[in-house]
Amino acid sequence: MEEQNNMTAERSLEIITRSIEQARRDIERGSWKFMLLWGVAVTIIALIVGHLWAHYPMGPAANGLWGALGIIGLVDNFMRKREKKKPSTFLGKNITYVWTCLGVMTGAMGLTTGIIAGFNHILPQAVQVVFAEGLTRISHFPITCIIIFSMGIAGMITGCMLKSKIIIISCLLAGGVGSILSIIYAGPSEMIVFAASSVVALIIPALIIRMKENEI
Repeated sequence: MEEQNNMTAERSLEIITRSIEQARRDIERGSWKFMLLWGVAVTIIALIVGHLWAHYPMGPAANGLWGALGIIGLVDNFMRKREKKKPSTFLGKNITYVWTCLGVMTGAMGLTTGIIAGFNHILPQAVQVVFAEGLTRISHFPITCIIIFSMGIAGMITGCMLKSKIIIISCLLAGGVGSILSIIYAGPSEMIVFAASSVVALIIPALIIRMKENEI
């Protein structure tokens, strides 16, 4: 009787392990679409922002175009809701939480610095003089560096969850090297670094995962 119970427990554990592994594979198979969409979106917007920042009077105000990512997110969410729903898994939910937290944090940073920078132009000259040092520091806040670094961390966590060395290595390189280069080439050129980081962390792994799917 005891031996039968042990066999039942082992069988249950084996089924659970297989289910988790299958869920991981299913998520990895579909992950390339998400990664490719956001990789292309970030790359294109970064290059447009960098071009407008460098060659047009609007300067750093061109960063307001990043709000387009919110529209893309809403459209993507709407399209996903129209698709046939798949049962959510613990792994899938946690990956969603990781990237949602990244989006909320980076969005909050961008919104806060944008509002403060906007007030800098609205406030009277006398008030600007009083807060000149603080406003100068905020205007030089390395938000691109922090976003690239955070993107690398989120990507590495995702790669670890999916046991994907491709995602881990790509996001390690993009987050580590990209964040440093964005400080070295601060200004319009940091958008080129941002675009390159997006290509390495999101687009290239997405295409590799897609090619692997086609081979199966």
